[in-house]
Amino acid sequence: MNNRTSRTQMLYTLGLLFFLISGFAAFFTGVKVGADKTEDKYDHLNSLEITEEFSGSYQQQDLVTFYHNVFLPYREFKRDWNNQVEKLAHSNNSRENNAILKNLGILADKQYKKVNQDSIFKNSPLLEQSQLNILKSLTLFSQASDKVEAGSGGPDTAKVLKSNTFTTSAINYGLLAQKNFYDSMLKWGAKSNSKIPDKLGEMKTLNFIEWKKLPLLAKNATIANLMLNNNIYAGYDPQDITAKMDDLIYSGIASNLKLKDIQSSVTLLISTGAVQQQDFIKWREQYYGKEILPQLPFFSE
Repeated sequence: MNNRTSRTQMLYTLGLLFFLISGFAAFFTGVKVGADKTEDKYDHLNSLEITEEFSGSYQQQDLVTFYHNVFLPYREFKRDWNNQVEKLAHSNNSRENNAILKNLGILADKQYKKVNQDSIFKNSPLLEQSQLNILKSLTLFSQASDKVEAGSGGPDTAKVLKSNTFTTSAINYGLLAQKNFYDSMLKWGAKSNSKIPDKLGEMKTLNFIEWKKLPLLAKNATIANLMLNNNIYAGYDPQDITAKMDDLIYSGIASNLKLKDIQSSVTLLISTGAVQQQDFIKWREQYYGKEILPQLPFFSE
């Protein structure tokens, strides 16, 4: 009796252990299969995201990389160069004038080294061209300061520096690089929204009605083109002029001044010193809350 009971208990125990082991094995097998499927699922999604983000031309990441590695160092140089030339124009000390000219050359060389000199934008020709133009611009700015002899009169020295052939060529390449960059943003925007053109049409005189219909990226590219054509080399960015222009129109001031088109209005704004750095940030929320823009720092900081 006892032997039969013991045998029964032993078989029951073994059966229970077999059941538990089988249950745990099935559980962990299910967990592994589920984990593998989940991993495969997200690997697939990640590969899709990478393909969408990095394949082709003028992607968000291209613009961000270009901004930080190429455009930002040059943007910093442009502002410093303008500030130093302004300082030179108000100096009447020959030693200080010499120091400023020397510093301008050092500044150009320093920023040249900061700019990524390896071409990494083969799929985005406008960005590649912009990078090349920036490097040319900085090289010429470095040479320009060596070609000018500083006298005691700062205003005359500044005038000679600005009219120097190396300087004028450097400015032209810089403004062309800026236009290339803003045209690249337009191509990026066209991929995000069919209402955004991928390039500007033939440059013509724009009235205010036509201007209002343009998406922000097209307005900025138009202004970058105007800055190139009119040799406007300033510390502010095209979007600052755009914002000032829009405020001039929507505030009614343009109408009161009897202005008719964008070109003449921009000329007036520039000649009167009405445009300031950060003007875009000042009116961003008021006028551009729903506009499509790449995630670049100078559009948000």
